[in-house]
Amino acid sequence: MKTNSKALLAGASCALLGLGSLHADISFLSGLDITHGGEIVAFDKYSGSLLVTDSFDGAGLENHAIRVYGVSAGGALSLTRTIDLNATFGAVANTYSVSSVAVDPLGRDFGVATIIPVGSNVTSGRIALFQLSTGTVLNTLDVGYHPDAVTFSRNGQNILIANEGEYVSSGPQSAGSVSIVNVSGVGAGAAGVAALTSGNVTDVNFTTGLAAGVTIDGLRNARLDTLTVKTADALDIEPEYITTDNTKAYVSLQENNALAVIDLEGANAGKITAIHDLGTRTITTDASDRGETALNDTVKGLPMPDTITAFTRGGKTYIATANEGDARPDDDDMARVSSSPIDTVDNGNGDVVANVQTGNDGISRLRIIQDLGDVDGDGQIEDPVMFGSRSFSIIDPETGLVVFDSGNMIEQYVLENDALTFNINKSLTPLQDRSDDKGPEPEAIAFGSLGGHDYIFVGAERQNGIFQFDITDLENVFIAGYYNAFTDSEDDGFGTFVSPESIQFVSAEDSPTGEAFIIVGYEGETEDGISGSVALFTVTVPSAIPEPASAAALLGLGALGSAVLRRRRR
Repeated sequence: MKTNSKALLAGASCALLGLGSLHADISFLSGLDITHGGEIVAFDKYSGSLLVTDSFDGAGLENHAIRVYGVSAGGALSLTRTIDLNATFGAVANTYSVSSVAVDPLGRDFGVATIIPVGSNVTSGRIALFQLSTGTVLNTLDVGYHPDAVTFSRNGQNILIANEGEYVSSGPQSAGSVSIVNVSGVGAGAAGVAALTSGNVTDVNFTTGLAAGVTIDGLRNARLDTLTVKTADALDIEPEYITTDNTKAYVSLQENNALAVIDLEGANAGKITAIHDLGTRTITTDASDRGETALNDTVKGLPMPDTITAFTRGGKTYIATANEGDARPDDDDMARVSSSPIDTVDNGNGDVVANVQTGNDGISRLRIIQDLGDVDGDGQIEDPVMFGSRSFSIIDPETGLVVFDSGNMIEQYVLENDALTFNINKSLTPLQDRSDDKGPEPEAIAFGSLGGHDYIFVGAERQNGIFQFDITDLENVFIAGYYNAFTDSEDDGFGTFVSPESIQFVSAEDSPTGEAFIIVGYEGETEDGISGSVALFTVTVPSAIPEPASAAALLGLGALGSAVLRRRRR
């Protein structure tokens, strides 16, 4: 893999503000348990309805559905209907899960859910299109293998599905792809949705779907073609999440550490017009799950983002990425530093890994990627790289330039303000349990504007916190709000809201309560008896927060942008 290792980004120089007198606020509004569900959420501003995935497969208890809740003026949730998806593949036992849900942005009274069959590597995935007001399933259409995320283009002309083609240990492997469903001719009634056919579906793959000059060569892949060689092909590409504007779709290729761009109109409509290798991020972190809790180990990480979101500033689209760092199960190159071939002897060139101890201090217990970091080809690792960067990034999708990265802001904030939850693993004990792995694991991300300020909301899957970053001035990003159900008793349900998986921002203009709020879907931990859940949090901005900076500062592309170079793949 060709890894682009550049200087530490702006996160280290940003102001990190605690929740003092000048801050925005995240406050619990309402929430509820959803047995086996809650992971993915969507909101319909026209009806004020909240849609939540609900799916369980196993032991004869299979159930697959979308739950629809009304949101009252006071923020209370009430179940209005259940959209039954059990018969999507014939019998209920033929369905593995309902993976995602989205609502038409034009108010045409329909939504879409993605459904994964049990034989996800041999049977195509499917979408179910349903009437929101009645819960009636109007149509089903085949898409690619193992559909993992669904969304609409902002203008409502297309439905976009990221088909992960997720690796399975048995049976033939199926390639990932992106399905585009043209719904431009669908009107307000149910008839237009019901009339959609396979002719409205285009499947874009990473073999024939590449525009001229675009290649997957050099992307990270897990499959060992021979005893020593990895050569990427379409079977190694796994689209994870998808976001759009009107003219393009942006796809996180998590396991491949890349961001793909697909044109939705013009000469290259339906083609992958760019794939950006996301390189590495440098972070100063706590690299050991034992000993002192401190941010004093500097190491690189592959961001490998999960959720991504698009936002527009100054007429230009940017992509924010939650850099979780999840890898394929057959990516077996991870090992602790203590058991890796680390170069600790200075040969005169200074290519030596510092802070490696024989015990549990330093980075000795950190899990790193053994097929990366051998700078001089001597069989030893001089530049350790871990899965994930414990941060979120903002990327220019035209060039692949990283215009901002939060570095260790999440870990630093937690260590200073909520230390009981520092790098925990979905439970208050043990402390720093994930420091040697992927730390807090940023998983969910959303963008929202409120009171003249722009915010990125990040959910940390393991540490469980919801973070509100003010990104109005990219040279002065700070954490303006924070909530963690483990240490905040406002929800009166300790342990209910575990492991944030998705976030959606609802503006005050679209809110039934008259105030902006975020919806968080929690996946829970079923093996621990903790079900999934969903919660609403009111977001407010005190007038004492400083006004936004100038337009030039808003773009954040001055010294910051020029300091970070990325290779553009065309």
